[in-house]
Amino acid sequence: MKRDRIAEHNKQMWERLAKAAMNYTRPFGRPPTSTAGMRRFMDRRARLKGVRLQGARVLGLAAGGGWDPVIFAKLGADVTVFDISPTQLKTVRDLATRQRVKVRLVRGNMKDLSVFKDASFDVIWHCHSLVFIDDAVRVLKEVGRVLAPGGTYLLSTMHPTTLRLYGTFKDGGWHPKISYFVDKPVPYLSEWEMTWTLGKKKLVAPTIEFGHRFETIVNGMVAGGMVVDGIWEFSPGPPEPDAEPGSDDHLDTLFPAFIEVRGRKLASGAVPPHTPRAARSAGAAPGISRPRGR
Repeated sequence: MKRDRIAEHNKQMWERLAKAAMNYTRPFGRPPTSTAGMRRFMDRRARLKGVRLQGARVLGLAAGGGWDPVIFAKLGADVTVFDISPTQLKTVRDLATRQRVKVRLVRGNMKDLSVFKDASFDVIWHCHSLVFIDDAVRVLKEVGRVLAPGGTYLLSTMHPTTLRLYGTFKDGGWHPKISYFVDKPVPYLSEWEMTWTLGKKKLVAPTIEFGHRFETIVNGMVAGGMVVDGIWEFSPGPPEPDAEPGSDDHLDTLFPAFIEVRGRKLASGAVPPHTPRAARSAGAAPGISRPRGR
């Protein structure tokens, strides 16, 4: 794989953030001890409802720093965490040690999962990191390759429209930083947008971010051999009707902050559940198988 300057830059930024223990780089809160409680803590919108985790091979893709890999392990999964940041991986390792669970740690660029064989995982959990990659389709093809037939992939990332609007409120309206149809990094308009805050602590870390369009994500998953069976748009927390006009909270009441997309890798010979009757007959022939506002 040739040199990836965007990945190198974002790795440096995440190392800077992780070493300062900023939000999104460390475990937050404390999960319940019951099985149902742990699942709710990790998957609060129940996108993995009905997916067996006991004994499942789970890949936390770019999932360093938080509780999720450890909770998967507590729920009986065989967990691998893949992340570009050594400090983020160390955070998971230390948490797993304290919680007395085992996780496998692998460092690398999510555009290249060649360290894993085909069909290595039953579940791939991919939270809020695709935004830091320029070539989403390449990542999604790799996801499809390492996902086993019958497996589930859950992606969450920044909403491509809303990401283009943060910090642009002027003269009573929002003005996109770049066109929805432009596949370039979303530019920063001020140092404030590059600044991460935690209490009184402030840290400038200008990550390079891309607002990948729905068609890019869905078509990339299809190219990876997956069937998309769920798309959701949401903003965190309850709406704030009195949010200050022009603020991130105000924007999040008008547009969703995040999207989630779920994909399934069809088992060999399976047909998508909504395939028309004639197509089912033909297809079944033997042998056919940042946080908000940055």
